[in-house]
Amino acid sequence: MRFDITNNFSDQKELNIAGISTIDTFQNQADSSVSWANRSSLASQETSKSVVTTSSYNSNNGYGLVNAGSAVSKAAGDSPYTDAPKLGGNNWGADLINAPTAWEYGYTGQGIIVAVLDSGVDYNHNDLNYNIWTNNKEIAGNGIDDDGNGYIDDFQGWNFDTNTNNVFDDNGHGTHVSGTIAGENNGDGVTGIAYNSKIMVVKVLDQSGSGSYVNIANGIRYAVDNGANVINLSLGGNFSKNTLKTAIEYAGSKRVIVVMSAGNDGDSTPSYPARYASDSGIAVGAVNKNNQLTDFSNRSGSQEIKYVTAPGEDIYSTLPGNKYGNYTGTSMAAPHVAGVVALMLSANPNLSESQVRDMITSTAENGTNSQEPSQPSNPMPSIPSNFPPLDSFFPINWINIGYQFPFDIGSLFPLGSQTQSATQLPPIVLSVGDNSLELKFGNVSTGTFRTAYFTYDSENKHRWALRYFDSTGVTYTFVNDGDIEREDLFNNYYP
Repeated sequence: MRFDITNNFSDQKELNIAGISTIDTFQNQADSSVSWANRSSLASQETSKSVVTTSSYNSNNGYGLVNAGSAVSKAAGDSPYTDAPKLGGNNWGADLINAPTAWEYGYTGQGIIVAVLDSGVDYNHNDLNYNIWTNNKEIAGNGIDDDGNGYIDDFQGWNFDTNTNNVFDDNGHGTHVSGTIAGENNGDGVTGIAYNSKIMVVKVLDQSGSGSYVNIANGIRYAVDNGANVINLSLGGNFSKNTLKTAIEYAGSKRVIVVMSAGNDGDSTPSYPARYASDSGIAVGAVNKNNQLTDFSNRSGSQEIKYVTAPGEDIYSTLPGNKYGNYTGTSMAAPHVAGVVALMLSANPNLSESQVRDMITSTAENGTNSQEPSQPSNPMPSIPSNFPPLDSFFPINWINIGYQFPFDIGSLFPLGSQTQSATQLPPIVLSVGDNSLELKFGNVSTGTFRTAYFTYDSENKHRWALRYFDSTGVTYTFVNDGDIEREDLFNNYYP
């Protein structure tokens, strides 16, 4: 849930709050706390902006909805395929992108490895376990780097967060993404877009969804060097890092296609690394069941990049523990496109990265449906009942706690005793969820803002934490034991 607090306080010293969205994303602390860092308000002028730079490119939705049937037929060098019947039900996303047509002609992702760089994967899930990649050059559990790739016992992939071979999903995000790509066609749960492809598990995010740029870049190189054909990056941040850009370019040079979620800020341009799709990889925005661009999805921007859209709202997929659930975000849109790329490569494994990018975009459909953002069903959501009172997050003794913070908390929350004069404040975006609260101060659209978010443990109301990161990408964490830690984190991914 998200609120937009615009401009400054009114003369009556009341917050001017307007409802923005009731998108139901994650229902636990770790998921929601990181997702809001990329869910700022959408300026009204951006919703109608549409700058066309080619005959089919649009500054809102790029080249439009990805079409698996058309892309695969082009990859195979065939005449356009006749559309297959739709599946219905929870497979509406596959139907919308015309995946059943590619299946009808025999292309299901066979022989293709898709690396999921995320929070890990539940490789025991009944809808995924037969589609998990294993390193057949490695002998599991012998404590030896049998294949000499620098990673001991990486039989099922590698965990770059803890530098171990434990790649099990401790968050849920990576498992959900994987089901959209390669959920088995077994009549249960969900059928993945490329249901005969293999998932290479590369864990680069921790339990809360954070991970360093270096680890993500190393994860990309690991995936490329160990046989991945496609890489899914359902993650992103607000800042460009050459380490990550170089790794994505390395993947492209090895004919590996990187698919990246555009971000959930509702901004006029994608976040990073999706913005690198001007040169490498594919950026993906999110549409709903009616092929309408969602309000949260970052737009493609006026600078032409390889950007397409795919289903990203209320997507049903796998969760750890043989469970299923519905998640929303461009994180859910990207694996639809990663699956389509896997279908294309199963039809023609000799395609170069540039050929795949061109085919994906040239066969995408900027259809007749409106590409304005979908409207929230409840324009003024309420704060969840289990969220603590706001004053529990802003105790008065925080203002002078004696620690050297990057900014003066007290100056940002003039909610206590105030003078009668009006106080001019920068634009503020407030995000509230079941276990977290986030505030952004400054010009979000230009990136000159500061962000602080607060989380608490619903099982232990006395356990809380404050995290702050500035426009340089440096993150500071203050927890209730009084410690302040500095982190250099790539700390935003999209649910």
